[in-house]
Amino acid sequence: MNAQEFYEKLNTVFSFREVSDHSLYTPLPDDWYIALADVRGSTDAIRLGKYKEVNMAGASIIAALNNLYKKEDLLPYLFGGDGSLIALPNKKIEKVKGVLAFCRKAVKDAYGLEMAIGIIQVKEIREMGHDVSVARLALSEYLDQTIFWGTGVTFAEQLIKQEDRLKDTDPVEADFTGLECRWSQVPSDKDEVAAYIIQSFKKDDERSAEIYEQCFEKIEEIYGTEDSFHPLREDDLQMTTNPLLLGVEWKLRTQPPSLFKKLKHIGMMIFQLVTGLYLMKFKKKTSATNWGNYKPDLVRHADYKKFGDGLRFVASGTIQQRMEMTEFLEGLFNEGSVVYGVHASFAAMVTCYVRSYQSNHIHFVDGTEGGYAKASQELKSRRAQLEAQVH
Repeated sequence: MNAQEFYEKLNTVFSFREVSDHSLYTPLPDDWYIALADVRGSTDAIRLGKYKEVNMAGASIIAALNNLYKKEDLLPYLFGGDGSLIALPNKKIEKVKGVLAFCRKAVKDAYGLEMAIGIIQVKEIREMGHDVSVARLALSEYLDQTIFWGTGVTFAEQLIKQEDRLKDTDPVEADFTGLECRWSQVPSDKDEVAAYIIQSFKKDDERSAEIYEQCFEKIEEIYGTEDSFHPLREDDLQMTTNPLLLGVEWKLRTQPPSLFKKLKHIGMMIFQLVTGLYLMKFKKKTSATNWGNYKPDLVRHADYKKFGDGLRFVASGTIQQRMEMTEFLEGLFNEGSVVYGVHASFAAMVTCYVRSYQSNHIHFVDGTEGGYAKASQELKSRRAQLEAQVH
């Protein structure tokens, strides 16, 4: 079975509430690999105002590896703010390693950020006592995202930070086509935008599923429906003309840099911005794209809620709602059921991976000023506390 056949046979869930049903997930094949990237020192970078760069770096391997495999394979992946993971079939692996090494170098040269990268076979993850299973969450009739169940996700993330398995790998130039960063921040329509990461501390799948179901019930009780806390709204989506923000995309997309590449990409961005503003404003149709659908699809294809060995979501809400949710999570933490992290900021930001402007585009949503990266730091601190109590 090739990757596309595997992906198309995965169970598809149509409601986010269903992601806690672990029976819907399919184990990744033993001979597959998981490739990962994680920005080192992301908290310090965010303190310096580089949160857009951190997100762009985190998404870099998603674009690079999808473009390497092109349309021949549909690849399961997960964006985590300051990093990503992507599941790969057992082919082109040596080239994958070179592309990952290039991503690390490109991020360093473009942004001055260090990035841990790595690749590990699923069989090895299982031999070390962990597992990874996947399913699909439908975003629309055109597009879905992958959801991951199993401690293998967290284990692999920790492993690549500790072991540099690709330190002697020669870079192979990556194609970052489709990785875009052209939208202004979207302020909350309430008080704030809060990024949550909630992870069961229980090893039993059934108990973990019960805990996540409790969390869903509390989220609905406090925040309401998914539409109620969606951090993006069509009327508030504005393309940016800020050269500093556009420069985040430009710096990475022109690696390795040359004058021709830089001038070509600037010209393309200016042309696409001007035409995009016109086409979307007047809802024009071209031979390939109905531009009146682009913003509505962007909202529908927003990756603001996901599951990857834990519940991760970005919510627009009030300070009071966050306080109530945090109080609930603290209760679960105190009883040793979950570890969690939450970080609030004033707006959401969007990093896009566009395969086609007609429906096939996904938009990674994070909070400004840290979002998932800072929530992850809180979660790790709480996990260390519970692990110390256990041992």
